[in-house]
Amino acid sequence: MKDTEKKPKRLHSDIVRDSINTFGTNVIGSLLSIISAFFVLGVLDPAVKGQYNQVQLVGNGLFTLFGFSINAAMIYFVSRYKIKNTKKAIAKLTVAMSALILAAGAVAVLFMKENFFSGSTAFYCWAAVVYGLFSFLMNVCLAILRGENKFKMFNTINLLQKVLLTAFMFSMLVWPSAMLLVTSMIGIQVLMILFALYGIKRWNGKEPDPAPEDDHPVQTGAMFRYSLKSHISNVMTYINSYLGSYIVNAVYSLSTFGIYNAAVTMMQQVWLLPDAVSQVIMSRIAAMHEKDDKVRLTLMSCKVVTYITIVCAVLLVLVAQVFVPIVFPKYVEAIAPLRYLIIGSIFICYAKVLANSIAAYGKPELNILPTIIGIIVNLSLSFVLIPPMGVNGIALATSASLTAQGFTSMVIFCLFTHTPFYRLLIPNGEEIRSVKQIFKK
Repeated sequence: MKDTEKKPKRLHSDIVRDSINTFGTNVIGSLLSIISAFFVLGVLDPAVKGQYNQVQLVGNGLFTLFGFSINAAMIYFVSRYKIKNTKKAIAKLTVAMSALILAAGAVAVLFMKENFFSGSTAFYCWAAVVYGLFSFLMNVCLAILRGENKFKMFNTINLLQKVLLTAFMFSMLVWPSAMLLVTSMIGIQVLMILFALYGIKRWNGKEPDPAPEDDHPVQTGAMFRYSLKSHISNVMTYINSYLGSYIVNAVYSLSTFGIYNAAVTMMQQVWLLPDAVSQVIMSRIAAMHEKDDKVRLTLMSCKVVTYITIVCAVLLVLVAQVFVPIVFPKYVEAIAPLRYLIIGSIFICYAKVLANSIAAYGKPELNILPTIIGIIVNLSLSFVLIPPMGVNGIALATSASLTAQGFTSMVIFCLFTHTPFYRLLIPNGEEIRSVKQIFKK
């Protein structure tokens, strides 16, 4: 009886520890970004920032669209079947997707330059392709680390990347060049990939074994089929989250894009905790076999994350309204779209946690409907709101779509797990006691 009681407590303790550490890493990374912004954005022209953001936006788009979300499949399969049974399938898919990203990037540069790289030179066009490839490779390595529950190494790499990028940001005080920022960003990616490969090979103690029924080699086709199911919802989530940024990039100047991106970046800071928790629980839920344990972990994670996010969102808007005009006067126009974006940033927290939970059940296809609804809302409202409201209309459409996506995810989770809807909103006695114990520790 003792052994059966200790295992859930140990698992719960590990999840709390990794969630707090991951959240702490995200917070420190965010603070580093704020510190660098304090010194840099004051002298950096919005057009230079817009050029840097354009490389990031297009590069991330390439790896999101053409990476086929195999990183999500890797987390699930490595968590369940372990690395010894998945490494051959991972290697084959990584090579294939890398080639596809390079090919798609070349087509975008050679034949659709005006659509994706308005106002950019050839250097930034090809830099976006290279950035997309290395973003994909880095995400593959980080997915394996998450699947192996090596969150210490996972967090170290994420934090080190932020520290190095912040150091290079300070060079903008001497040489405010988008080329220097882009080159350093790609160089840091290469270093982090090498560090991650070292972390994947390194084990403290014996490498864990899968459950007996899962101890067999994973076929490449099985992993790719899972990734395709995840890919549809992941691509749609990306489109829904960044559709506004693409519209601003295509319709407005680089300066306006840089200002709008500043609002989006501020809004995304309230996602630090949801992202941390969702990253940790997916690999844990995938390894669980009891449905009640999976539901219990998901419900408590959702409520704790949402309550804290609401407080952080309100504080973020208040702080931005006071300090942005004083510290970053060039970006004061970012406050208005931020007010609209912040509402959706709260409700999308549910989608972030629930989508990873559902994917960990082996049912990533259930995440497709919420993203479809989000995109429909986003596109419909964008056409209606852009003429009278401009950039603020884009922000409002994005916020409404994130809210719709989050609410739909809640409904689907409740139907799939036969959970009453109110349990996603109201904590019960057991959850309150668990949270109190966490804070006591």
